Formats: sequence, structure tokens, C-alpha cells
Amino acid sequence: MGRAAIIAATLLFFAGCGVFDSGTEWRGGPYILTWIDDPANVTLNYVLGRSDSVGRIDAQVFAVGWDNRYLVAKQHPNGNKSVTNYFFIEAAKDGKYAHPPKVVSGPFTEAEFAQKKNELNLPPFTKELWSLK
Repeated sequence: MGRAAIIAATLLFFAGCGVFDSGTEWRGGPYILTWIDDPANVTLNYVLGRSDSVGRIDAQVFAVGWDNRYLVAKQHPNGNKSVTNYFFIEAAKDGKYAHPPKVVSGPFTEAEFAQKKNELNLPPFTKELWSLK
């Protein structure tokens, strides 16, 4: 068997085992909620191209909203459902080469986020992943 055939067979084997499983739960502007290998490991990413993206908010993101100015997100850090962190991103400050700590605001408590929501007229949460809530 040639080298190319071995590589192809190996890739098909791993694909069949679910090693390369992934999914997209939501898209809004340049942002996606996505997971790799574990549907409970949902992160918020900024899309760079057809199949590339960079992280903005780590798992476990379970709710988002978007209005072309701001993106808002709720997260259970590391899947800890007893804690809910709130974030927002001002889209005009974000981009392919932006450093996440400079464009992602948060984490905030619910009360802190409510204040920011009123000050900035942040959008509502329009997508919730009930299985992770």
C-alpha cells in the first residue's frame, strides 16, 4: 500500500471513530458557537475564513445575542453550572488579529452585566443551548 493510501485510510479510520467530530450551534456576523469532540464543550469563536476561527470565550458558552454592534454571551466556566459569567464584545473593536483580552469585556456578574446592558443598550440573548443551561 502506498503512503497516500495509508494516510487516507488513517484519516477515514479516525473520522469514523469520531475523533474529528465538531459542530456549529449558532452563527452571527463573524462569530460562531462551536464545539470539537464534545458537544458540551461549546466556545465562542471569531471566524477567520472558511474553516478557521480563533477563540473569544472559552467553554461552556450556553447563550448568545447579536445586533451587529455587540455580541453578548453567557458562560458556565469549565461546565460549572453553579457559576454564570456574562461577557460582551464590541464588534467594531474586534477583528482577525485582535487580542481577545483587548476586545472581550468580562466576565461580569449578572448585576454588573445588567448595568452594562442598560448603559450600552446591549442586545438580548436570542440563542440558548438548553442542554447546557
